[in-house]
Amino acid sequence: MVENQKICRIIEEFSLYLMEKEAKEVTIKVKQSENKTSIYFDCSLFDFKYIKELEEIFKHKRQKEFEIYGWELIGQGDADNELVLVSNLINHFMYYIKDERIYFDLVRYEEF
Repeated sequence: MVENQKICRIIEEFSLYLMEKEAKEVTIKVKQSENKTSIYFDCSLFDFKYIKELEEIFKHKRQKEFEIYGWELIGQGDADNELVLVSNLINHFMYYIKDERIYFDLVRYEEF
């Protein structure tokens, strides 16, 4: 149950970020396997400066200590800082641009 709560929190905070940056037509897809969860977002292309901002935010790596003690803090501050916290819950952040849309993939493994 806690694992699903973390996945839902990642979805909530990342989609909120996208909508606050005026992304339109946001689509979310979650694919879970035995030891991996991929969360896919696609939306209309928005200002490229926000993509650079996301790259910087998601340079942070998943942190075991945060997993145990801090993930519940997400949702308590401003949106940009919330994404730093989200970056502590995922293993990989990837994106690509195609046909005026941007596609994101946030990957989280069951184990570190």
